Amino acid sequence: MNVLKRFLLIVYSGLLFCVGCSQPTNGGSLNVGVAKVDITPPVGYPVHKVTSEGVLDPLEARAIVWSDGDRQAALVMADLFYIPLSLSEVVRKRASEKTGIPVSNICLAATHTHADPTCYTEVEEYAQWLESGKPLPGDKYSYAEQLVERLVNSIAEAQANRKQATIKSGVVNTEGVAFNRRHLMKDGTVKMNGGFLNPDIIGAVGPVDPELGIILFTAEGDEKPFSSFSTFAMQLATIGGTTKFSSGYPHFLEKGLQRHFGDGYLSVFGEGPCADVNHWDISKPGPQIGYELATRPIGEKLAAGFLEKYSGLKENKAALAVSSKVVEVPIQTYSAMDLNWAKSFKGKPASALVTARVKKILALDELRQKYGETMPLEVQVFKLGDETAIVALPGQIFVELGLELKQSSPFETTLVVTLANNHEECIPLRKAFAEGSYEIVYSLVDSGGGEMLVETALSLLNEIKRR
Repeated sequence: MNVLKRFLLIVYSGLLFCVGCSQPTNGGSLNVGVAKVDITPPVGYPVHKVTSEGVLDPLEARAIVWSDGDRQAALVMADLFYIPLSLSEVVRKRASEKTGIPVSNICLAATHTHADPTCYTEVEEYAQWLESGKPLPGDKYSYAEQLVERLVNSIAEAQANRKQATIKSGVVNTEGVAFNRRHLMKDGTVKMNGGFLNPDIIGAVGPVDPELGIILFTAEGDEKPFSSFSTFAMQLATIGGTTKFSSGYPHFLEKGLQRHFGDGYLSVFGEGPCADVNHWDISKPGPQIGYELATRPIGEKLAAGFLEKYSGLKENKAALAVSSKVVEVPIQTYSAMDLNWAKSFKGKPASALVTARVKKILALDELRQKYGETMPLEVQVFKLGDETAIVALPGQIFVELGLELKQSSPFETTLVVTLANNHEECIPLRKAFAEGSYEIVYSLVDSGGGEMLVETALSLLNEIKRR
C-alpha cells in the first residue's frame, strides 16, 4: 500500500509539473512571422554624408518574429550604416509596449549599407527631445520620427503575420567573393587594402569566412519557403561613392531568391563579422567597385550559391530560447596631451587617419565621462532549433573572432550578426592591436574586448543549448 501511494504521488507530481510547463508547438515547427517596411528618406536627404539625388533600390527594415508557447522574440535588420544606442533603446522599448515581446528578446541591427541615410545626429537629438518630454520643434526631426515608427511597426506587422513553419539551416561555401583587407607590406607594416597588383604586398594577415549561413522558413503544408535569414562576413562597401540610396548586394540576393521562390519571398540579411574583410581582390586590377560592376554580381553570386545548395539544409526540431548579457568592455586609454591636441586640432584640414584619431580621442573622452573605464555592450543569443542559433554582437567584429565563435559553438549551425543594438566602431582581436592600421585607429575598445564578447556569447550558447 505504501508503495502504491508513493507511485501515485510521483505520477500526480509529474502531472502538476507538466501543467506548469509552456506547451511547445508540434515537432519541428515554430510560429514565424516576417514583414518589411520602407525606410527610404525623401530625395535630397543626405546619403552617406552627401546630398542624395535618387534611389537605386529602396532602403528597408525587415523583421522576423518567432514564438513558441509563451515565448516570443524579434529580430529587425535595418538598411542603416549602424544602430545608435538611442535608436535601439527607443525602438525596443516602444516595440515591447506594442507587442508584449520583452525588450531583452528584441534585436535591432544594421546591415551596414554604405548608401545609407545620414540620420544619426538627427536620431540622437530626436531621442533627447523624447526623453525631455518637450513638444517636437516642427518637422526638424521628421525622418527620425518616421524611422522609429516604421521600425516599431515592422515588428508589430511580423508578429501579426505569424504562421506555423518548419525551419531548416546550414551553410553554403561561397569562395572567391570575400577577401581579407589587412595586408602585410614588405616594409613590415600592416596596411588596409594595400593596392591592386601592388608588388610590395607580402599577403593578407588574416583569413576570410566563405560561409553563407542560412535559416529557411517554410509554412507547414507548403512546398516552397516564404522567407530566410542569412549572414555573410563581408562588408557592404561595394557601391563606392554614390548620391543614391541603396541597400547594397542583399537587394540582388533577394531578387535572385524571388525568381526561384516567388515575388512574395522575403530575404532577411545580416552582416557577419567582417571588420577586416571586403570584396577587393588585390591580385587583380581595380577599381572593382560600383553598383553594376560589384554590387549586382556579388548579390547574384550569393543567390546562385544559396539556390544550388539549399536543398541540403537540415530540418531542425523547434526549440525557442533567448538569452542576453551586458559585458563591461574596457575602453582604450589616452593621455591629457592627446586630449589637448585633439581639442585644438578639431576642425582643421588633415588626412583621413589624423581626422579619425582626433574623432577617436574626443569620443573616448566622452565615453569615459559617461561610463568610466568600461562601456556596456550587449550580447544576445537566439536558439531556434536543436541545432540552430543566432548570435547578435555590437560593433564591427573581426572575422577571426566570428570564426572562433562559430567553431566553438555547441550548435551545428550558428549565424553571427554584427552591428546589433549599439556601437559602430571596429572591435579587433588581440593580435591586431600590435599590427596597427585603419581598423585599430577606428576602434574604441581596448585589446581583449572582442575576446570578452566571444567568451560571453559562447557561455550563453552553452546555457541555452542545455535548456
